[in-house]
Amino acid sequence: MESIWTKTAALPQFPPLEGNRKTDVLVIGGGITGILCAWMLRQAGTDCLLVEADRLCGGTTGRTTAKITSQHGLIYRRLLKEFGPERARLYWQAQEAALARYRTLCREIDCDFEEKDAFVYSLDDRKKLDRELNALDKLGFGAELVEQVPLPFPTAGAVKF
Repeated sequence: MESIWTKTAALPQFPPLEGNRKTDVLVIGGGITGILCAWMLRQAGTDCLLVEADRLCGGTTGRTTAKITSQHGLIYRRLLKEFGPERARLYWQAQEAALARYRTLCREIDCDFEEKDAFVYSLDDRKKLDRELNALDKLGFGAELVEQVPLPFPTAGAVKF
C-alpha cells in the first residue's frame, strides 16, 4: 500500500551507477537512515557514496507515517520491567537526543517538519494505558492520560507526550 506522500512527493531519480567508483564509505540503502547517514558523512567532510537498488524512500521509509517521537507504542512499562529504571531512562534519553537532532537538522534543510503532540492509544484496554503512565511517572517523564483522542474511531483513551 502506497502512502499519500509517496504518491505526491517529487523524489529525485538517478540513472544506474555505471563503471567503477572509489569512495571512503559506501552507504547501502536510500531510506531515511541511509540518506541521513550519507548527509552526515558529507557534512563531516567524508567522501561517501549512497546506493539504492530501487527508489529513494521507496521501502520501509516510504510506508511510514513520518512520525518522529520518543514514544514507540506502550513500551516503557516493559522496558522498566525487563531492564530496570536506568536502562529504560537511557532509552528515553536516546530517543529525545535523536528528536533534538532532527529538530536541528530540520532548521538546516528545506522540509515541512512540524511539532505535534504524540499519542499512544489503546482501542479497548484502559489498564494498559494506566500501567504505561505509571511506568513513565516512575521514570520521571511527563505524560498524561487523555480520554478524548483526535482519531476517527473510538478508543479507551491515550497516553499523551
